[in-house]
Amino acid sequence: RTDKLPALGALVDPPAESEERQAALKAFYEDANGDALVIDKWFMLQAAASSSDTLKNVKALSKHEGFTLKNPNRVRSLYGAFGGNMHIFHGEDGKGYEFLADVIIQLDSINPQIAARLLGSFAMWKKFDEKRQAMMKAQLLRILDKKGGLSADVFEVASKYAKA
Repeated sequence: RTDKLPALGALVDPPAESEERQAALKAFYEDANGDALVIDKWFMLQAAASSSDTLKNVKALSKHEGFTLKNPNRVRSLYGAFGGNMHIFHGEDGKGYEFLADVIIQLDSINPQIAARLLGSFAMWKKFDEKRQAMMKAQLLRILDKKGGLSADVFEVASKYAKA
């Protein structure tokens, strides 16, 4: 089943409204027949897409029947891939930063180790232009300011990155 991934990868960059894209993604998911590794790759490909609607698609995928925050591999496949998506995560509007910070805050109470790992997307914030630096640091500070506190894992990593 993974032999079809390169072809599917070529189809994920057109906008989501593309009929070919939707048909191919649906067929691939159905062909996966519950194979967790293949489904993880299905989520990952979509989160790594460089199309302008990727953030919207990632938000929709977070509500997909095959997604759960309680599956660490599924979380990494969707949110880890999104955090590594240079085109979309680092968009000029900062919406990618805000979205991933929301996910980290939500995930912290479910799986603090994975939440801390997702913070790695913010690790190099000082390497970006001033506008992006300010937006990334603001999200790190927002994470640190979470009502009810943070796990030790997330607090340690977020504090380290915010002070960098």
